[in-house]
Amino acid sequence: MSLPKTVHVLGGGQWQVPTIRLAKSLGYRVLVTDIYRDRPGYALADEHAVMDIADREGTLRIAAQHHIDGIACDTTDVGVPTMAYVAERLGLPGIGYETALNFTNKHRMREITSRAGVPNPPFRLVRRLDEARRALFDLGLPAVLKPIDNQSSRGVHIIRDCDQLELAYADAGQFARTGDLLVEGFLDGTEVTVESFCVSGEVFTVGISDKDHFPQRPEVANRLTYPADFPPAILARIRQVNELVLRTLGMRTGVAHAEYMVVRGEVYLVEIAARGAGSFVYSHIVPYLAGADVPRAYLEFLTGGSMGIRPDNQPRSANLAFFSFPSGKVRSVTGVEEARRLPGVQKILLEFGPGDELKPPADDRSRPGLAVIFGRTRAEVLAVTDQVFQSVQVHVE
Repeated sequence: MSLPKTVHVLGGGQWQVPTIRLAKSLGYRVLVTDIYRDRPGYALADEHAVMDIADREGTLRIAAQHHIDGIACDTTDVGVPTMAYVAERLGLPGIGYETALNFTNKHRMREITSRAGVPNPPFRLVRRLDEARRALFDLGLPAVLKPIDNQSSRGVHIIRDCDQLELAYADAGQFARTGDLLVEGFLDGTEVTVESFCVSGEVFTVGISDKDHFPQRPEVANRLTYPADFPPAILARIRQVNELVLRTLGMRTGVAHAEYMVVRGEVYLVEIAARGAGSFVYSHIVPYLAGADVPRAYLEFLTGGSMGIRPDNQPRSANLAFFSFPSGKVRSVTGVEEARRLPGVQKILLEFGPGDELKPPADDRSRPGLAVIFGRTRAEVLAVTDQVFQSVQVHVE
């Protein structure tokens, strides 16, 4: 009787828990590593170790000690280069280390895709405040300032006035692992996300959403609705650009979550990640829209199997909506169970409870909660979302 394969999951937070559960359900032994000592994924794993998932050599050492058969990092950018590095060093399936760098270093991503003819905003790499000032002068206002190597909108700022730059630069620098930042020209259009996967170089687009944002923090999305509300020609152009980006950056077999901006009919790259998205997008929305178990297929590929799946191309709709509640100390929350019973509601997650202090979200990770709704049409999922928002009420002091 052969021993079960061991899969190494990078990250033990709530968005990695679905992958850990999936691996266990498929009969794998699961090793989890994370920088924090207390993570929900540890309780589900067979083994765990405290290790920064950005530490490639440290992760390689632990992976070799446990004789892993595959390594996965599917909902966080920080560990994607580590995943690829360890896989290459141990002779395991993966996306390739250089490919991982193409997807996780935003300056490198911009340079490579621009040379290939992908529409990009103008951009400048900056390492000092005075360089950022010169970049603003060259590119004009408004502009976007961001770290080259982070995610979840951390450290991202829209600069509309030069007086904002110094504080924005200091904040962005906190989230830049290398210290390098990008200043980019501002794209004024409709932001979209694209969920896709590749099998042996063939690209399959699973879903395209349009996004809305919190009024007080326009860098942070409060809604992703699939399918996006565009005419067929624009949707076709989004798919075309996304396929060009994936091929240009070197993706052969893997999963991707991308963001684009549609501006007067053209589709510009915002950024793309060689992993699935959190907030139940990869674990729940992608399989639903695809009509195929993409997370399972990718996990099986990473452990030596085949990723021989295709979407079924049936029309489906989904909405990922983030709550907005009044600021203050939470006294009580009502209407949650009633909302969960509404047709099409798959998930309602609140990241707080009575006694907690609510503040406006500063980035994607500080949003107070979310709802995931499935349905046949866009109008249907948006209507149910309105009912959910009316039902769930937070009372603050």
